[in-house]
Amino acid sequence: MEYFTGKTIWITGASSGIGEALAKKLASQNVQLILSARRLEELERVKSECTHPENIRILPLDLEQNSQAHEWVDAAWKTFGSIDILVNNGGIGQFGNALETDERVERKLFEINYFGNIALTKHLLPKMLEAGKGQIMAISSIAGKFGQPKLAAYSASKGALTLYYESLKEELINSPVKLQVVSPGFIKTSVTLNSLKPDGSKMNTNSPAQENGMPADVFAEKLMKAIRSSKFHTYIGNKELLAVPFHAVLPGLFYKLIRKN
Repeated sequence: MEYFTGKTIWITGASSGIGEALAKKLASQNVQLILSARRLEELERVKSECTHPENIRILPLDLEQNSQAHEWVDAAWKTFGSIDILVNNGGIGQFGNALETDERVERKLFEINYFGNIALTKHLLPKMLEAGKGQIMAISSIAGKFGQPKLAAYSASKGALTLYYESLKEELINSPVKLQVVSPGFIKTSVTLNSLKPDGSKMNTNSPAQENGMPADVFAEKLMKAIRSSKFHTYIGNKELLAVPFHAVLPGLFYKLIRKN
């Protein structure tokens, strides 16, 4: 039997990019989908462009307002009677010198990328543990594996996310719930366009690396393979993934090259 058949899958950040591409891929797998993001109209658009929209429900939410996480989780669980897989994908980017970045921007970034993500997991886990099954995948980034100029807050938020899930995985190692992390490289999405500048305004411009990144639908196929696997941490991308072992083994040379370029 196909791994996803009959499962209820909740995707956050489903109104664009990775979340949208994943929703469209999964919709043909005989699943029930719950799609979440801030923008209701974009969620409606994604739903209408999926096969079997009758098996899709929409749950708008704003991860920055994560004190409401228990309400979102209860609503999601009641939608189809349970949740088999949560793809904790919602997040936001940031770009700018650390000393110039307003503290409110950094706090916003962590509320969305870290605390919002964790809040959903912490409220959903008890339900999954009681049900004796479940799977939660967090979308991190290779940016969380090493520091880069003008990405201090973003890298920190993604690094914190990865370490949290690695610790949580060890705490739940003998439980029936599977925890996973995926760290994408450069994926062709609007994440850089929507990234926050030091004053909190949007970048409204994309980076060449993002423009030339892996297409979101190709990434979604690889992400589905990662969900089916037993591996805790998976990297998905192209040659930029070499930066992770390069930084780990030769950090001095790594940063020399970054400064030169």
